[in-house]
Amino acid sequence: MSNTLIPPADLKDVSTPELESKFYAVMADIARLRRACEELPLAEASLRNISDEIAVRKYRTPKPW
Repeated sequence: MSNTLIPPADLKDVSTPELESKFYAVMADIARLRRACEELPLAEASLRNISDEIAVRKYRTPKPW
């Protein structure tokens, strides 16, 4: 995982539950790999991309009055 970037374009067609699952999986990978590596730029960028997409979807979701 640490050497693979998940670009924002690849996240557009992913369901929200699958997106949240990816978020936690990447977060777990980062936590596990952090012991061996100080920096994980691609994994951290992927995590930001996933987090940003989740935030956009929450913002777009209609709120009840």
